[in-house]
Amino acid sequence: MKTKVLILDYSVNRAETAVIKSCLPKDVNITSLFIDTEESFPIHLIGMDYTHVIHSGSALSINATAPFSEKAIKFIQDAKAKGVWQMGICFGHQLICSALVGKYAVRSSPNGFEVGWKDLTFKDKAITLLGVQETEKVWQHHFDEVIDLPIGSELLATNKHSKVQAYINYEFHLLGTQFHPEFNKLSGNNYFLDDRKFIEKHHFDVDKMIQHEPSFDTGKVFFNFFLTQKVK
Repeated sequence: MKTKVLILDYSVNRAETAVIKSCLPKDVNITSLFIDTEESFPIHLIGMDYTHVIHSGSALSINATAPFSEKAIKFIQDAKAKGVWQMGICFGHQLICSALVGKYAVRSSPNGFEVGWKDLTFKDKAITLLGVQETEKVWQHHFDEVIDLPIGSELLATNKHSKVQAYINYEFHLLGTQFHPEFNKLSGNNYFLDDRKFIEKHHFDVDKMIQHEPSFDTGKVFFNFFLTQKVK
């Protein structure tokens, strides 16, 4: 079956679709939907033959109920039952765990705001699967985190701020990242510059922040890996 990707874009500024699409191969069939209301989440969506679903990041907090939350949770549960591979990024990652584990699986991080190009420690499994180094630098912008994963999940990456930075679950066909693999040096630093007022209100130096960059091509590595996962 031809690879057919559905991007569910939960971003408030509708910015996620473009940066995610820029990371996907040109020959992939892509459909994207901006999700901000109950009506924007079509009830027939689960009946369509997507092979992969990407749940995007968002400025929304997973700890607040969004207008689309009930439909999103139902879709995630139905997609899992159907065997569709799902990838969650930051808010999307938290949403998947909330849908499949429960609200207790997510929380506001006691370590506060994680923002900037931050180091992760990749587990041996991730080093083998993804071809990454043990320590890599990635793009972060979040307050909330996952603290409990679906049964059978394997941790791929961690750091001192949030233990669950990436995981995979072969039984439930899930890949999740707390960080944002879709941002490269240019798009990531442009986001920080556009968000300067908010970031600096939280006592981070944006000018120092943009002196850094990802240590590897996060978009190519993670999205290409995700798209090679097939339902057996």
